[in-house]
Amino acid sequence: MRLDLHHRHQRVELLVQQRRHVGVMALCWWIAGGSAADPPGQRGQAHLLASAIQRGTVRQDAVALAEELEARGACFAASAREDAVVLCLGCMATDAPPLLERLREMVRTPRLAPREVRREQQLTLQALDQQREDPLQLALADLRRLLYGHGGYGHAPLGLKADVAALTSSQLHQAHQGWRRSAMVIAAAGRLDQATTDHLTALATALTPNASPAPAEQPVALPGSATMTFHPQDTEQVVLLLGASTCGINHQDRATLRLLQCHLSTGMSARLPQVIRETHGLAYEVGVLFPVRQRSAPFTAHLSTSQERAALALELLLAEWWRLLEKPLQPKELQLAHTKLQGQEVAALQTSGQVAERLALLRGYGMAVDAAEQQLAQVAQRDGAGCQRVVRQWLSQPRLAVVGPQSLAAPLGHIWSQSTGST
Repeated sequence: MRLDLHHRHQRVELLVQQRRHVGVMALCWWIAGGSAADPPGQRGQAHLLASAIQRGTVRQDAVALAEELEARGACFAASAREDAVVLCLGCMATDAPPLLERLREMVRTPRLAPREVRREQQLTLQALDQQREDPLQLALADLRRLLYGHGGYGHAPLGLKADVAALTSSQLHQAHQGWRRSAMVIAAAGRLDQATTDHLTALATALTPNASPAPAEQPVALPGSATMTFHPQDTEQVVLLLGASTCGINHQDRATLRLLQCHLSTGMSARLPQVIRETHGLAYEVGVLFPVRQRSAPFTAHLSTSQERAALALELLLAEWWRLLEKPLQPKELQLAHTKLQGQEVAALQTSGQVAERLALLRGYGMAVDAAEQQLAQVAQRDGAGCQRVVRQWLSQPRLAVVGPQSLAAPLGHIWSQSTGST
């Protein structure tokens, strides 16, 4: 990807891509850390802190800050991901300098007033309660625990209900102090005049991180011995998640796993929709999730079906998983998957917001800005045998999470044990 400015000051990095045909500026601010670094007993801390900084700064209270953003038609969001807290700003190019100041104040001097923290805390608890009613979210939580146990990746960024309920404003203040030791990436794309560019450069230079070392990384995975979980829920819908923990974003095998994801689930011509949905009519929804992670990403096939068809659906899903390990992909299958992957890359860089977020993500993970192009070239050279080696390296020991009526626990457990020889 093209860069018009690349400035680095200690652990703060600034990247700018000019897109002069648009009248907007998009900015993504990456703060290393995220929910994987939540301390034990405080799972959900990073998310609550990201939410609370939007509730006012030392200079402005929550109402004044919200009114200024709204008056300028700006779009702002702050969220915690597994490996970082990410702030995104979209605004008219002419409004960029004053809004950059507001953003700087949110990062450096948030108010974190106890009343505002409690409001965000209640919203988070409500969101966690809503997830308890969603079969897919229940299954994802169970699969995380199977793959990562009590490690940093073993919970969603929203956190755990008991931990979130116990978090205090003083704990958030302490967590915010940790940002002063964090590496940061500020990426902007759009129409940036010289004054805005100078403002960004001065901002990055002023954000000198504390020289004290960052705390030691917590393990992201502490899995137990179980290979299957069944979560009883009185519903007609059954959710099956079959997944394995794989490599991080910087690993050479990630590009091949993305190719396999496209082969299995991208578009109606993909393998899983064709076999499970079109041929057998067994699934309401089927696909593969493969998110970005610093150290270990879950590769997860997901399927929603009816109670009556759950057993056959699981048998077919397992058959397709084992097929990847046993049968190399054919040249036509590889070519189609590669074409889909190329299309995804093009579609992911259409807007200034997408460009800014991609730049922040790549540099936040320590990757080159042209990493996507390098990976596309790399997977173009992969043959079926090479892909099969990657599959056998990472996908040979999957885990299964099921949410559905209790009556299915025994038959689905039997299918699983017969297929894998485990429980």
